[in-house]
Amino acid sequence: MTIPRLSTISLALLFSVQALNASAARSLTVNVYIHDDLADMQDAQLHNDYFEHWLKEMRRFTDHPIEVIFQRNVPLITDIAYAGMPSSQILEVFTDGIHEKTRHSPFSFVDKHLLLTRDSYDRSGWNYNAGLAYTKQNTAISSIAAYGAPAHEIGHMLGATHEDAELKFNGWVCETYTHPRVTARSNCYRYSDKNRATIADYLKYNSK
Repeated sequence: MTIPRLSTISLALLFSVQALNASAARSLTVNVYIHDDLADMQDAQLHNDYFEHWLKEMRRFTDHPIEVIFQRNVPLITDIAYAGMPSSQILEVFTDGIHEKTRHSPFSFVDKHLLLTRDSYDRSGWNYNAGLAYTKQNTAISSIAAYGAPAHEIGHMLGATHEDAELKFNGWVCETYTHPRVTARSNCYRYSDKNRATIADYLKYNSK
């Protein structure tokens, strides 16, 4: 039987739409769990100060869809009594809470979870740790002690490393997001070229 030309075109268009949907990349979703000690700070302020510059940077080198979702008042997660805990223990407790919360949901390497706290960790004199992440995994913690700290830890979850960070010049010497130490130098509010490439590859191969 011969299929009329119009039907052939319709079938071809339908197939094209189905193929496009099948190959569409899954969004990078960053779930930000705002600790209860940040109850006095509005979502809009946290977004503008700590995440908007990261989103602008991501859009410079990838067109991958990205969502940032703020979550508050999540029992056993946003109320973790982290004061005095070493950062490795805080991350472990947070990860256990996320595993329990998401255990009935399909796993994806592009579903990321970040605990955002007011205070930093592992303080020793003038030294402190502003965050910690499991590299190329799905959980991290970050304080608001540094504006670039969330981007630093999200970068690690996407494969970016300290070793590939750089110093650049933007009118002053600045540090790219995953520079290992926060210093008096300014923040470049971007990843290094090598870390950009690493993140782009990570999203390409882990979001189907």
